[in-house]
Amino acid sequence: MDKRQRAEAEIAEFSERFPDADLDLVPGSVWEQVKKGVSLSRAYGGYEEKRRKAEDAARKRNEENAALSSGRIGGVTKKAVYTAQDVAAMSAAEVRGNYDDILASMDSEGFYI
Repeated sequence: MDKRQRAEAEIAEFSERFPDADLDLVPGSVWEQVKKGVSLSRAYGGYEEKRRKAEDAARKRNEENAALSSGRIGGVTKKAVYTAQDVAAMSAAEVRGNYDDILASMDSEGFYI
């Protein structure tokens, strides 16, 4: 099998194994492995596995940190408590803009008056 045939076979295998992956977005580290003789699918599979493990570790760290957090630090809320009537009078854009405050208000006393 010559180089062209090998490349075509590897691309076909890659497309079959990773149908949602865009060949144009394959990172350089994968191509470096391919240049060393590792198949495209195997190199990309290893890259994906490392990426998933890193995402899982970050997600776990974020969840652990969130559990230890006393809450968000930041800006002042737009309004401490909305009532159901306030929300009913809002446009869809206003609801989207105040969504976090509305959810917090729904849990507070006086929302359904």
